[in-house]
Amino acid sequence: MNSKNYHQKKRFGQHWLVNNLILEKIIEEAKLEEKDFILEIGPGRGALTSKLIDSKISKLHAVELDKDLINHLNNKFKNDKKFSLQQGDILSTNLESINNKITKVIANIPYNITGPLLDIFIGRLGIISKNNYKKIIFLMQKDVVDRILSKDGNKNAGALSVRMQLISKVRRICDVPPSSFNPPPKVFSSLVVFEPFKPDMRLDIKLEKFIDKLLRISFNSRRKMIRNTLNSILSKHEMKQLSESSDISFNLRPQDISVNKWIKLAEACIKIKDKN
Repeated sequence: MNSKNYHQKKRFGQHWLVNNLILEKIIEEAKLEEKDFILEIGPGRGALTSKLIDSKISKLHAVELDKDLINHLNNKFKNDKKFSLQQGDILSTNLESINNKITKVIANIPYNITGPLLDIFIGRLGIISKNNYKKIIFLMQKDVVDRILSKDGNKNAGALSVRMQLISKVRRICDVPPSSFNPPPKVFSSLVVFEPFKPDMRLDIKLEKFIDKLLRISFNSRRKMIRNTLNSILSKHEMKQLSESSDISFNLRPQDISVNKWIKLAEACIKIKDKN
């Protein structure tokens, strides 16, 4: 197959990055080393793949969903020992045989699977991942990155913001206009770097799980003050104890509570429940 004659499939959310400056920016931010084993999700026609393979990395494993691109990629990189390719859906692909070798993950991710990909590669509260990824570089929808990086008081702040900031260091590199892709998407994208926290940098698992529970019930009713959502998991007596022991105003809405205050609120709730 000649990739120039290939037409993207809408069902796969294919928008190939064609801006060489952004491709180079990804390579720069990856800070590639000889010991790096790279997982590339959705290599497409191999524009970024070529740059990765030309670097000093030891290995690149690519996972591509589109069967029509497999022969093209295999032919393009068949003479490079660094390259291996697997056809399949990244959400269900078994990476068990290489997962402990992967050091960095790089992807221009389809917008329609952003949430599940974040769960798999960045992680979730209350679950310590066995992955050992040092760095994850995603090119993703700008408004999702805006939400992830939002602080308390910002209209974009939500459960996703708190969850991601509690389990990883997150940094936006730059915004990327639709013209950088073929075909152009309807929205702006952002290049973002995640550095997942090691287990010894994470909160206690019990605490993380309770924070996740608080986030879920609070942001499901984000227009309500937290006094009206906490009463779904706390008795009147426990609410009274919490109000006496916590310095957090119950008149706040969830988007107005900082990450540190979510931690303190969860700690106070657990202490009261354990006591009772």
